[in-house]
Amino acid sequence: MHALADLVVSFAPPPLMVTVVFSVAYLLVGIPFHFRSGAVARNVYGTLAGVFLGIGYITFVVGFSSGLHAAPR
Repeated sequence: MHALADLVVSFAPPPLMVTVVFSVAYLLVGIPFHFRSGAVARNVYGTLAGVFLGIGYITFVVGFSSGLHAAPR
């Protein structure tokens, strides 16, 4: 997992990648909801998806690239 985290972090600085992850999640979830239920659903569900995936990305990067998981002894 450390190699995968290093690869992901090497794409761009973490603040930029969090923004990209949020935007992609917002669009992938929000656009279908926009067509099914309207603009309010797009904003609510798209924002929730973006926030949760952004937090997930931050957790992944901090948890695996900072060495918080120590190797077993």
